[in-house]
Amino acid sequence: MKRNVVACVAGGVLGLGWPCAGAAGEPERIHDLEGVTVSATRTADSIEETPRAVTVITGEEIRDRVGSGGIQGLLADVPGIAFARTGGLGGQLVMRGFNTNAGRSIMAIDGDRYRGRSTLEYNMIDPNSVERIEVIRGPASAIYGSDAMAGVVNIVTRRAKVDPDQPFTLRPKLRALEWNSVNDMVGGRVELLGGGNGFDVMLGVNHRQGGDYATPIGDALNSGFNSTGADLAVGFSPSTDSRWELSGRYQRVVSRRAGGLGAAPGEPWLSVREDPIIERYLRLAWEGRKVGSWADSIDASVYVRDFDTDIYQRNSRSPAVTLYNHIKVYTPTVWGGHLTAMKRLGSHALSYGGDFFTESFAGRVNNVDRYSNSTGALVGSTGWKQMERGADQTNLGLFINDNWHVGEKWTLSGSLRGDIVDVRIGDTYPGESPALTQAYQGKTRPRHYAVTGGVGALYEFAPAWQLVGNLSRGFRAPSGMNLTIASIAGTQPTLPSPDLSPETNLTAEAGLRWHGAGSWFRLTAYQSKYRDLITQRLVAPNLYQRQNLGRATIRGVELEARARITPRWSAGLSATYTHARNDISGEPLPYVAPLTANASLRYDGAGWHGEGVLRAFKAKTDIDPTQERRTAGYGMLDLFFGLDMDRVLGSGWRDWKVLAGVENVFNQVGRNPTVTENLSYPNTLVGNPLVEPGRSVVLKLVGTY
Repeated sequence: MKRNVVACVAGGVLGLGWPCAGAAGEPERIHDLEGVTVSATRTADSIEETPRAVTVITGEEIRDRVGSGGIQGLLADVPGIAFARTGGLGGQLVMRGFNTNAGRSIMAIDGDRYRGRSTLEYNMIDPNSVERIEVIRGPASAIYGSDAMAGVVNIVTRRAKVDPDQPFTLRPKLRALEWNSVNDMVGGRVELLGGGNGFDVMLGVNHRQGGDYATPIGDALNSGFNSTGADLAVGFSPSTDSRWELSGRYQRVVSRRAGGLGAAPGEPWLSVREDPIIERYLRLAWEGRKVGSWADSIDASVYVRDFDTDIYQRNSRSPAVTLYNHIKVYTPTVWGGHLTAMKRLGSHALSYGGDFFTESFAGRVNNVDRYSNSTGALVGSTGWKQMERGADQTNLGLFINDNWHVGEKWTLSGSLRGDIVDVRIGDTYPGESPALTQAYQGKTRPRHYAVTGGVGALYEFAPAWQLVGNLSRGFRAPSGMNLTIASIAGTQPTLPSPDLSPETNLTAEAGLRWHGAGSWFRLTAYQSKYRDLITQRLVAPNLYQRQNLGRATIRGVELEARARITPRWSAGLSATYTHARNDISGEPLPYVAPLTANASLRYDGAGWHGEGVLRAFKAKTDIDPTQERRTAGYGMLDLFFGLDMDRVLGSGWRDWKVLAGVENVFNQVGRNPTVTENLSYPNTLVGNPLVEPGRSVVLKLVGTY
C-alpha cells in the first residue's frame, strides 16, 4: 500500500478542497490522483479518463518514504506487484505472477525503455532522484512492444523547477540524508540546482551503503551493498512551446546476494556478488507544443546506455572442492529512442509514434578456479573462456492509440502496434563445442514480426462511479541473449535456442472505480492466458535447452483505496489476490504470492503526521512441490512519524522535514513466497528462502523543495 502522503500542489490543480499545510491547526490533505496525466500511457488523458489499470507513486510519497527497500520497496506497495528480495539492495519484482528476470514486464526511464539488466536494473536507481513512478498493470505491448506482457514501470526523473526567465544562478542543496539500524545503512543525495536565461539545471550526487542486515533468526550474510553515482538534467527552452534536455547518469553499485534468485541457499554454501555493476547513460530529448496541424505536441528522444559487470561466485556445495567463478559481463551497449505525437480531434484524444532500440551483446567470459577443501590448494583452473556467442538485436515498432470520449459517460479506447525484431547471432568462437556449433546451423538470423492491439471501454454509470473493461494482446520476442546464452550463471549446461518463437498472451480485465472528495477506490479483476512460454527442457543427461513449451493461466483481483475519515484521519488499503496455474502440468506456477495486503492509518496534525502500516502475506499452501515449499503467512507492523522542521526551528527551516519510524515493530519472521529457494537445503537457513529484515529504526532528513 502506498503510504498516504500530504501534498499541496501549486495552483490547486489537483485540489479537492482540503486546506494545505501552513494554517496553524489545520490538517494537510492527502494526495489525490484525479486529473493526473500519466506519461507512461503515451496519451494526453488523465487516470480517470483511461480504462487501463494505472497506479502512480507521487513525488511526495517517494520523498517521505523511509526504509531500506529502495525503488523495489516502493513498488511492492502497488497492487499486483511483490518484491522478491535477494539482499539489502537487490531483488526483482513479481508483476502479475512473473518475475521481472523472465522479461515479461519492462522498466522505462522518462518513457524510454531500459534494456540490458533484467535482474539488476532496479538496483541502479537512486530513489531520491525520482520525481514519480507510473505503473501500467497488465499488457502494454500495443504501446511498448515486446516484453510488456505483465506491465510497465515508468520512472520519471527529477528536474530543476525554476523560472527560465530569471538571471542564471546555481545553488547547492541537500536533498536527503538517511540511516537505517537494521544494516547500519547510511545514504544521501546533494544537488546543484538552478537555471535562468532559458536554462534549468540539476546536477546530483548520491551515495548509499549498508552492511549485512539483521533478521529475527540471524544476520543475512552477504547482503551488504554500496552504491555511488552522479546524474544530470540540463534543459534549455528557446521558447515557451519547446524544451531541449540533455540528461545522463553514471552509477557504480556493489551488490551482494544473500539468497533468492541465483543465490539460494545462500551462505555458507553459495556466495554471489556483483562487484561492481557500472552503468553509463546519456540521453537527448525534445518536447514541443503547437508544432502544426498534425500534432498538438511531440516528445522525442535518443539515448545510449552501456554496462560493465563483474560477477563473483563461490560455490561450496561440493564436499571435495570449492569453485570460484569470475564472470565478466562487459556488455551490452544499447542505443534507442522514441517519438510520440498527440493530437486532439474533437472528442478523440489521438497519440501515435514509434520507438526503437539496438542492443549489442558481446557474450560473457569467465574463469573458474577449483580449490581442494582438505588442503586449500588450487587443483584446477579453466583460464578465461568465452561462454557464448555474441548477438545484436534491433527492435522497431510503430503504434497508434485513440481514446474516444463518446458523450459525457462513455470513453472507448483502441490501440494498435506493429513490431519488427531482428537478431544477428555472431560467429563461432574459440572453444565452442561441436554441439553448440551444430545448434546454430542455418539459424543465425532470426527475425520476428508481431501485431498487437487492445480495446477498452469506460462507462460512468453514476456520478463518480465508473465501470471499465479491457482486452489486450501482448507478446515477447526472444532476445539475442535468450537465443545465445548457453548456461545459467555458468553452472547449468544449456544449449542455445536460436529458433525460439515469441510468447503471447491475451488478457481480459474488468473493473469498478469510485472517486469522491478526498477518497477513492479502484477494483480490477483480470485473466491472462499465456501461450508458447519459453521454458527449460532436459534434452540429454545434464543438458538443457530453452523451448516454446509452456502455457499458463493467471487470474487475479487488485484493490487500491484511500479514504478521508475525518479532516485529520485517513486510511488506505492495497490488496492483491493471484492464482497462477501451469496449463500443461496442472501445477501452480512457483513463487507467486496468493494474497497480499497493505493497510495504513494516518493522522495529520499541524505540521506533523503519524502513520501505522500493516504489511501482510497469506500462507502459500497450493504449491508445485518440485520447485517450492509451503510458506507461512505473516504480518509486519511499521510505525512512522514526520515533522516539518520550521514548526520547531523557525521559518529558516521551511524547506526541511524529518521522518522517523520503526519497521517490523514486533520483529516478525517473514519469508516472502515470491523468493526463490533451493529444495536440496533446509528452509531453516536465513537465505533459503531469504528472510525479510527484522526490527529496524529508520531516520531521514529530506528537503521539501
